[in-house]
Amino acid sequence: MNIEQLVRMANQISQFFDGDASEAEAVADIRNHLQRFWAPSMREALCAALAEGRAEGLSHSARQAVAGLDQGG
Repeated sequence: MNIEQLVRMANQISQFFDGDASEAEAVADIRNHLQRFWAPSMREALCAALAEGRAEGLSHSARQAVAGLDQGG
């Protein structure tokens, strides 16, 4: 799966959670979703892309959620 697809999917998850909660709750919900439903390889690829500056277009809340995964989440 390429980075553009992962960014698109993460943004879709972000759109779902962003509307119903505070920013902190949305970020936590997005992170939880990624941990529960994404394969480790998908999470690792998106974390690496973010760290390398290749996750262009990733929404603010999805970016925060993915950054939290990179920190051991």
